[in-house]
Amino acid sequence: MGITTKRWFYLDEDTDENIVFAYSKLFGISPMVARVLVNRGITDAGDAKMFIERSVDALYSPFLINDMDKAARRINAAIEKNEQITIYGDYDVDGITSTAIMVSFLEKKGAKVNAYIPDRQNEGYGVNIDAIEKIAEMGTGLIITVDTGITAGEEVNFAREKGIDIIITDHHECKDVVPDAVAVINPKRTDCTYPFKDLAGVGVAFKLICALNGGNAKEILDEYSDIIALGTIADVVSLMGENRIIAGVGLEKLKNNPNLGLSEVIKTIGTNPKWNSSAVVSYSIAPRINAAGRMSSAMTAVKLLLTRDKKAAEELAEELDRENRERQNRESVIFDEAVAMLKDEKYADKKVLILAKRGWHHGIIGVVASRICDKFQRSCILISIEDGKCKSSGRSMGGINLFEGLSGCADILENFGGHAYAAGFSIKEENIEELDRRLNEYASSVLPSRVSRDLFIDVRVDMANVNLQTVRETEVLGPYGVGNKMPTIALEKVKIADIKTLSEGKHCRLLIEQDSRKLEVIAFGRSKIAKDYVPGDIVDIAGEMNINIYNGQSRVQIILEDIRLSDAAVPTREDFVAVYKFLRAKGNVTEGDIMALAREAGSFMGTIMGQEKFENILLVFEDVKILEYSVRGDNIKISLLPTEKGTKINITDSSVYKELCAKN
Repeated sequence: MGITTKRWFYLDEDTDENIVFAYSKLFGISPMVARVLVNRGITDAGDAKMFIERSVDALYSPFLINDMDKAARRINAAIEKNEQITIYGDYDVDGITSTAIMVSFLEKKGAKVNAYIPDRQNEGYGVNIDAIEKIAEMGTGLIITVDTGITAGEEVNFAREKGIDIIITDHHECKDVVPDAVAVINPKRTDCTYPFKDLAGVGVAFKLICALNGGNAKEILDEYSDIIALGTIADVVSLMGENRIIAGVGLEKLKNNPNLGLSEVIKTIGTNPKWNSSAVVSYSIAPRINAAGRMSSAMTAVKLLLTRDKKAAEELAEELDRENRERQNRESVIFDEAVAMLKDEKYADKKVLILAKRGWHHGIIGVVASRICDKFQRSCILISIEDGKCKSSGRSMGGINLFEGLSGCADILENFGGHAYAAGFSIKEENIEELDRRLNEYASSVLPSRVSRDLFIDVRVDMANVNLQTVRETEVLGPYGVGNKMPTIALEKVKIADIKTLSEGKHCRLLIEQDSRKLEVIAFGRSKIAKDYVPGDIVDIAGEMNINIYNGQSRVQIILEDIRLSDAAVPTREDFVAVYKFLRAKGNVTEGDIMALAREAGSFMGTIMGQEKFENILLVFEDVKILEYSVRGDNIKISLLPTEKGTKINITDSSVYKELCAKN
């Protein structure tokens, strides 16, 4: 089994300084910001202009999406005939925001419209037959799905038998055959040539509203951009292309003139000077909106976004805040139970962690699956078993396409849906073991035996250049999210002046210095760093620049992404020889903390060895059959393999060694 560790790659190795200079002059941005753009592959001036300006005028026409004209005609006909329209949404933030903007817009158009969101606990995800029965009893003639419906072929046919037309708007992955609806609006349709494929469900709903509004996107964004941005950011889609424009406009509205309901939600959280931050939306606002669908009814959140009554908005926001606190408490319990289960040796080598237990609230397991992914750096699926029914939620660490993997297990699933990074399904309890086997076989076929997390460094900077002005200059690169993360800087060969834990041992604070300048580094959830490093160590720091405001004072700090001792990551021949002698001296089997062993190996050599170099040596030794090892968290077990006397092993023949040399 290979070690899961971060490999540092510097994007500024071969930067074209001519383009950097041109961007800096053309767009009035600092050379550092221009360098980040170039290093991220934005080398076309037109693309750079679109990225920096985030102009609404750059949005594509909604009529470029397949079936958009059909949908607009059918909806306009329903409005003219005063036909009952039902918006059928999903119970997550994306679905809730999609439902809210569709209902609000159609009401303003004079439509007779209501909303239906299935109950997560009793109905589960997606369009279902029982729901259509209920909707038919309401006298509905047209259903418009938002953020759902792309796999609802049988349900669409049933609705037609009931005399109901369905228009599907969705953004999830399509199966081989799309439903036979009046219109199927989804940029991910294989036959759709729409230029931007990564819209969230609310983004697709926004496009439909634009079409109904004669293509005028600016007018719709003036009214709904904060709600659309909320759904887009919460659904963790790429914040590039159109999503970047939508999120940028929406975050400004959220900061300056938010929807009444969202304004009251913000009050329950407390004041914060950075409400235009996508991180604040993801970690503070979205969970409260999500709590409704997870704990009770998603319609509570829809009502919050639709209300024009301040008192009602206050009450609904407070209700969501209470539900979010309850969700946090239950989430903590499930997380602790899942972590305890993972202590079992049977999970040691699994690439997909599949955990099932009775009593887990299936509205919360998706959040816990994400936390398990972060903690163990492996894809994770949690399954809630209730009365023989099993509902799941999964998250992928990348490299594993969950939707593709589940497609290969369709014969043992009751239903499934989602996309590459997040998916869910229902399954009979007796099929869980078979699912585990198949998904891990699939994962082994698409993942290398050595799983590495690549850390891409945007720019290397001297500590003298890390200041308030530098951070503020980089804000033009936001909003940040998937596909457009906050710039990662590297500070090389800095000295640790002080190091200690914070928050009862949960976090770690380092004070680093270089040329008499000092800078604070915060490592959230990484208290072990205080054991691995000591004052006086010369280290490389990778992280994001942040402005910390405390008692009215602003100061720059680094939010740590990774830390390593400042030694070359590619081992020399002498390093290989010394580590081999060290392991032989330890005995045939060596166990311990990886960082501690690296330190011990360095001491054996009379130098300081970093964890990354030590791990690289082990990877090469494994490749040439000198040893094998297994890893559990930060602990490693190394077993030397027997070799025939006189056998000569040439390290330079190792494909892993060649790969290391090529990458460094």
